[in-house]
Amino acid sequence: MGCCFNRRIAFAVSVPSVNSAEILKENEKKNVEGKNNEHDMNERVLENDPRNIEALKVVVYGKLRKGKCKEAEKFVKKLIDLEPNEVEWRLLLALCHETMGYLSKAKRVYSEILETRPLLVRALHGLATVMNKNNEGPAVFEMLNKAVELAISENKVTEERNIRILTAQMLIVKGDLEEGLKRCQDLIDQNPRDFRPYLCQGIIYSLLDKKEEAAQQFETYEALVPKEFPQRGFLDDITLAAKGTSRVQFQEELGNQFFDQK
Repeated sequence: MGCCFNRRIAFAVSVPSVNSAEILKENEKKNVEGKNNEHDMNERVLENDPRNIEALKVVVYGKLRKGKCKEAEKFVKKLIDLEPNEVEWRLLLALCHETMGYLSKAKRVYSEILETRPLLVRALHGLATVMNKNNEGPAVFEMLNKAVELAISENKVTEERNIRILTAQMLIVKGDLEEGLKRCQDLIDQNPRDFRPYLCQGIIYSLLDKKEEAAQQFETYEALVPKEFPQRGFLDDITLAAKGTSRVQFQEELGNQFFDQK
């Protein structure tokens, strides 16, 4: 089993907060031996102080970095007990369930999060991914369409756009590339300064083996994406993969890493 803390990117989130994915990526840049020592030290702290939240966080991220999802799950549940209103821990629990193949459990946790925060894009993305893995087909888009309708009814303009971009992303996952292109173009027409639809279109054109069109979209994406965007490095890697590999290779890379289709 690979690391359950995957690099799945929901680029529907226009300005993501510093979440566990960014924390883990930053941790990976640091000295591994030092992090292991810190992890071991904090496990010892928890032996005497099992309610130490900072130590629990360090241990959780350490377990996840090593791919020890089952062990991480136990500590995530402790964090939920201590901070029941912190949505990050519930998202992390759902992701652990999902990666270990417990799709029903993951779906239940994502659904519970959405009961109180129905427009949270990370939870919508997680639920859509689990539903897709569970071969639920059209139900994925019915769920996302209902979220769009809710955002419209509540006049949540940013959330509406984010969910529409997430829908385009999921259309790529499902292989409905023509509809994905159409949705992306609609989003570009609405706001030509948003880099995300161009990235989507570049990916789609790459999957269609239309390298010239893909290059144009990636060029626009690169001109618009903020230098400080937290996930830029990984998204840039995707554009390089799209430009430099065959369609079959790129689809495999896209499936395994970008959309976390195991």
